[in-house]
Amino acid sequence: MLTGSKHRQVVLFNNLVSFTSSRERAGEFGDYILATRVPTAKIFFNCGLLPGVLKGEDEYLVIGGVYDIAISTL
Repeated sequence: MLTGSKHRQVVLFNNLVSFTSSRERAGEFGDYILATRVPTAKIFFNCGLLPGVLKGEDEYLVIGGVYDIAISTL
């Protein structure tokens, strides 16, 4: 992590990152939830693009970069 406080960080993701739009689904993957706003140009794939693919997790594949992250617990 680059900079920030206990509940906010600026993070550099240097690869393809998987996010979900469902807070409940995100909680299934650990005790911390990372929330961010992603520019449309950085979205590589969205589950709504192809019917029946990756539907279970409301998944978004996002191109890496520097993101302002809000950290919360369940």
